Amino acid sequence: MGRAGTGGGAGEGEGEGEGEGEGPVEAATDGSVKASDALGALAGASSPLGCAAAGLPAARAGGVGSARWQPAQPEIPAKTSTERRVGWVQSMSAREVYQRTKKVPDLFWNRFVCRPVAAVLVDAVKGTRVTPNQITLASFVVGVAAAALLLALPGRAGLLVAVLVYQASYVLDCADGMLARWRGVASPAGHLLDFLMDELKAFAILGAAAVRLQREQPEQPFALLGILGLVALASGIALTSFQRHPAIAAPQSTAQPSQSFLARAVRLVESVAKFLIHYPSYLLYVAFTGRLELFLYPYVAVNALYAARAWLGVALRFGRLGASTAIID
Repeated sequence: MGRAGTGGGAGEGEGEGEGEGEGPVEAATDGSVKASDALGALAGASSPLGCAAAGLPAARAGGVGSARWQPAQPEIPAKTSTERRVGWVQSMSAREVYQRTKKVPDLFWNRFVCRPVAAVLVDAVKGTRVTPNQITLASFVVGVAAAALLLALPGRAGLLVAVLVYQASYVLDCADGMLARWRGVASPAGHLLDFLMDELKAFAILGAAAVRLQREQPEQPFALLGILGLVALASGIALTSFQRHPAIAAPQSTAQPSQSFLARAVRLVESVAKFLIHYPSYLLYVAFTGRLELFLYPYVAVNALYAARAWLGVALRFGRLGASTAIID
């Protein structure tokens, strides 16, 4: 979802001027209607003279002078085929945004739940001055608010409310990159900003979950588990940033993935682990059960395993004899 900066987006100003314009009476510019109305008022709006001055026929109902002048009613034009299709076009617009900005491949939760909702939001703001970076920052604010609600609202209902607010944060997290791709302003700087805000939200949610569980079950070491989880999460982030640095990153391999039984088994385990640490979706499933520890235990364990594997990779690369890369302090 990387992007930075602003820029005019495709489709800006769509629908401008539709349905605008004055009716037949308001569109008159020669002043004849207003003048005749004034003359009609002077002569008496209920008299034939007043009607004649207004250029209107007098309606006879019971004799001379009994007709009452009625102002002309503007003709209401029938809806055009274009106007009848406005609602259909608007619904198709969000679908077009989704089709043009989705990521392939993508997680199930993103593809079928969050990105369709985010497409509606992107469709609403694509012609405004709202930037992808502003949406990223808004996602962070909503995520921190969800962590605060996780601490403040007790019980299963409170847990569910906090997690639903966090889902709104994740929808915004999807929308920022979609808006950037729609406008063609995606950039490495925007990607790094998105990554930073995501990790800060992860710290907030993990810490809030540990504190909540410790208050609900003081006999359990959830506070200690939360500290270990934060260390593992921070270590994994640091190791990932190090490995992805341009000076360190190895060239990407173009070889096809191995199809051996062991390789497929490892990929299956990694898929399960990704499901567990993709907390926006997994956390919602946990909230319905009311058992937040089902989120904390696997999340801490998977992050600890990831940090250990990443550290081992760094150690094997730089710790072997004859390593060509020297580290200068």
